[in-house]
Amino acid sequence: MTFSTQDITKKCASLPASLIADDVNSALQTHHSLVITAPPGAGKSTLLPLTILSSLGEGEKILMLEPRRLAARQIAERMAQILGETVGETVGYRVRFESKVSKRTRIEVLTEGILTRMLVDDATLDGVSIVIFDEFHERSINSDLALALTRQAQQIIRPDLKIVIMSATIDACGICAALKAPLIESEGRMFPVELHYADEDTDPRDIAAVAASTTIEAYKKHEGDILVFLPGQAEIERCFELLSNSQPITTTTPHHLTIHPLYGNLSPENQRRAIAPSAPGERKIVIATPIAETSITIEGVRVVIDAGLCRQVVFDARTGLSHLQTVRISMDMATQRMGRAGRVAKGVCYRLWTKASEHLMAEQRKPEIEEADLAPMVLDTAAFGESDAEALPWLTMPPRAGVFKAKELLMSLGAIDENGNITPIGKRIAALPCHPRIARMILATTNLTTSTSHHNTTSLACDIAALLEEKDPLSETGGTDLTLRLSALRATRRKGQMGRWQSIAKIAAEYRRMAHTDEDNRDPAPTEVGLLVAHAYPERIAHSTNSIGSYRLASGANVQLDATDQQSAHSWLAIASLHSAPGATGRVFLAAPIDPEDLNAEFVKEIDNISWDTKQGCVVMQREQRIGKLMLSEKPIHDADKEQVKSIVCEAMKKDGLTMMAWSEKAVEQVQRRVAQVAAWHPEMALPDVSTEHLLSTAADWLPFYLEEGGRVKSSVQELRKLNLAEIIWNLLPYEAQQEVDRLAPTHIEVPTGSHIRIDYRTGAEAPVLSVRLQECFGMERTPCVDDGKRPVLMELLSPGFKPVQLTQDLASFWQGTYFEVRKELRRRYPKHYWPENPLEAEAVRGVKRK
Repeated sequence: MTFSTQDITKKCASLPASLIADDVNSALQTHHSLVITAPPGAGKSTLLPLTILSSLGEGEKILMLEPRRLAARQIAERMAQILGETVGETVGYRVRFESKVSKRTRIEVLTEGILTRMLVDDATLDGVSIVIFDEFHERSINSDLALALTRQAQQIIRPDLKIVIMSATIDACGICAALKAPLIESEGRMFPVELHYADEDTDPRDIAAVAASTTIEAYKKHEGDILVFLPGQAEIERCFELLSNSQPITTTTPHHLTIHPLYGNLSPENQRRAIAPSAPGERKIVIATPIAETSITIEGVRVVIDAGLCRQVVFDARTGLSHLQTVRISMDMATQRMGRAGRVAKGVCYRLWTKASEHLMAEQRKPEIEEADLAPMVLDTAAFGESDAEALPWLTMPPRAGVFKAKELLMSLGAIDENGNITPIGKRIAALPCHPRIARMILATTNLTTSTSHHNTTSLACDIAALLEEKDPLSETGGTDLTLRLSALRATRRKGQMGRWQSIAKIAAEYRRMAHTDEDNRDPAPTEVGLLVAHAYPERIAHSTNSIGSYRLASGANVQLDATDQQSAHSWLAIASLHSAPGATGRVFLAAPIDPEDLNAEFVKEIDNISWDTKQGCVVMQREQRIGKLMLSEKPIHDADKEQVKSIVCEAMKKDGLTMMAWSEKAVEQVQRRVAQVAAWHPEMALPDVSTEHLLSTAADWLPFYLEEGGRVKSSVQELRKLNLAEIIWNLLPYEAQQEVDRLAPTHIEVPTGSHIRIDYRTGAEAPVLSVRLQECFGMERTPCVDDGKRPVLMELLSPGFKPVQLTQDLASFWQGTYFEVRKELRRRYPKHYWPENPLEAEAVRGVKRK
């Protein structure tokens, strides 16, 4: 079909985006990238792709990314309607498990994961001229990855490829700068919206009831359709039930009223009913998730009820686990929601939070890449051919800790090697449109064998994958038994009565189609289920630590089942779903028993554990069979490599060395202080550093020479503490240096009695200390010196009872003055001892000398 920009803008003249269509086409003639901002309802998503296409040559295509499946379908249908065609002709869409395109299709509306796979399969995007990223303000990790890969392709192999970023609200300046792109803004048409705030903040657990009562109040007061924003399916279903049973609505309304839920898991038919315009004389209430914030246009909405909450996937890099969390929305999301009430006329928005609490809300939502599980992104990057995810041209750099955790997981699954390059099994994992864990489980069935193996384990893996991806239908009543849920799913398939299992059954069927396997509705064996789960979650293989539901995971974390849960009777489990908060014991949601005998070498590793055990105070040498950090068996190693044992002891010295050897012995301290003192006096001697800190850090340089004796290596604290550490340290000095140290800093000084008194080289003291009894110094005229007579020692003169009585570095002055006062006190305290009036002429004594 041939059409011009004027044809489209004339047909859609009421849409504000029609005013910028020519500017957009002109900008794309001269720039490789373009940023467009327009408020909700301006027509940017439906009008601009058509006007851009009209400026392209024959056969050139546009890919347009949408963050949600529902939006992709509706936008493709609306564009086809503008052209007077059906979906799949000029305009088509491709979303997960659903495709409506043909050879004639020139605009393909995709969800982000589809584009990523296209880039992995063909980085050139052959035949594609322009890639449009719509609703980019949501900053999902998939859109960030798709943009990074597209920019990489544009920079390296497709310089002619154009990139268009479109959004309602966005940090346009930052993106324009990163892409070196101009900005085109559409004014839009927005009617005033009257805001109402709650008198008090609402507990998230009560939000469905509060939203229902506010909706009833708004329905009575205002005209037009009502759009209610709630965080998730559970709250929507509860609110729907309350409104459907509300007498003020069902019995007093003058209009025909319909109430519609709107969320991602709803069937396409019900989704279309929710967004279809109301017939004349009818009103409707749509209760929606954030899916209705921007991409989806619901005609006739005059009233918005905003709960102020949304679901967010939160990934904890410390535990490697993700979980959905209900969180407060940001102000940009609140503005988007409010705008839905002012598209056709003056509107009203009820915010179910107080004006005061609004000041605590973030201005903008965080890019998902900052908090999400990065494993799928890292795998897609590797499949694209880039081993270093951080090398891509990101708008927001992925957190380094998250990338590290992702690489750890992918290596445990065998998807990438230690250099980050994708492996053959990794390529097969990346080809499946699911999390790498789930893909690994499906692919593992090729070689799966158990004592209770069914004929079709691939079909079972597909059922498990579908159950884990969708909301648990038995979350309230089924305990943690995953096998119970699989049996229930298969029972409903046998009967042909799917009910709440319909969505799960559909996804399982898609997985079977991709895996080329048939449906199997026999009841599965629990241990077979457990083995499949173990392939997806190898770090969540768990072993019981007691009989009341406590388990330790292969990752080392601890988790808990309710003691009454039947699964707690099993010693070994494979855990498919759990929540773990930092520093707390995790809670198990879904698990299946596992027989450790079924685990092959992929899980069970035999390692030689030769390491220092601080608690035992020795080198442990044993051959262990382990599943992660879970021990299966152990036996001692008697032929360990001696050099390896020595190296381990030396390495342990860095951490535990203070307790491994006798560093506190006086002889050790004395030799260290003497050497340190001489090194301080004579730096030109370049004596080695023999401080404890330095020796511990360099143990590998000196300790190995003393560890082996009689063909056996000393490997315990008990043996190490028997080593003569003072002698070892002294021998670190060359012989000439030893001689110099002995001369400059002798260990002892001889006093007049002939006693050899030890010199104390104290850390931090200005002079070495000689502690000696006063009576042994009679006749000593001058203070002894060290360092070739340059430095007098500090004499600590002691009483006969070895109590200090005087400190002096000038012994001659002491004899002439202070001695006589000290003598008086000593004569009183020690009357049996000899205290001469002339100490320089008196005989020095060691003990008692009669007067």
